[in-house]
Amino acid sequence: MVRLLNKELNDKLDNIVNYIKESNSYQNYLKAKELLNKDEKLKEKFKSIKKYQQEIVKNPSKKKELEKKIQECLDELNKSPLYNEYLGYLEEVNNMLNIFENKLNKYFYDLFN
Repeated sequence: MVRLLNKELNDKLDNIVNYIKESNSYQNYLKAKELLNKDEKLKEKFKSIKKYQQEIVKNPSKKKELEKKIQECLDELNKSPLYNEYLGYLEEVNNMLNIFENKLNKYFYDLFN
């Protein structure tokens, strides 16, 4: 009985995951991410941000100076149409995930209360 229930639950969850993966939002997100990963200038900005973040952890006394450099990198990224497109698709996918999460939470709340 439990095995059958687990299979049914897994099948339903697989349907949700497949729905998300096949959605236009997710497909567009993947394409934008791929293009973003091919853009060397943007990749360099991401690497710089990561490097500055690591430096902040290692040397907190330089936090303000390094945060300024991070913000400069973010400002450059925000000027990129590709980066903004990527962020838009990422937001769409996250919103879709939040909707499913809220529906599941409501379902279980209603079921057990």
